[in-house]
Amino acid sequence: MENKIEITNQMLIVIPQGIDKIASFKSKLEIPWQNVVGASIDVGILNENKGFRNLGTALPGYWAGSYDKNGEKSFFNIKKAAKPIVIQLRNEKFNRLILGADNAEKIVDAINNNIK
Repeated sequence: MENKIEITNQMLIVIPQGIDKIASFKSKLEIPWQNVVGASIDVGILNENKGFRNLGTALPGYWAGSYDKNGEKSFFNIKKAAKPIVIQLRNEKFNRLILGADNAEKIVDAINNNIK
């Protein structure tokens, strides 16, 4: 599991696990619900060009850290075998988060049901 995703009343919290904290240069992301637009699963996103890597790691089949593409910033922390959870954001450092986590469908449903 690359990430633990917590849902509170005020925040969506993403906590990279284990070595992924080091590889992604993030120990935690906290996003207020008013800045979460929506979540989906996009299995094709890992085959797309990620853009310019800022801080992070890019190994065959694994991406972690921040990337810039066409003026948009994305945070990746995912392995190729995972179902990509894509979380769209507004008014945040990142425009979207691309994450791997256990129970991807349940997480996407929980995020979309908690958007305020």
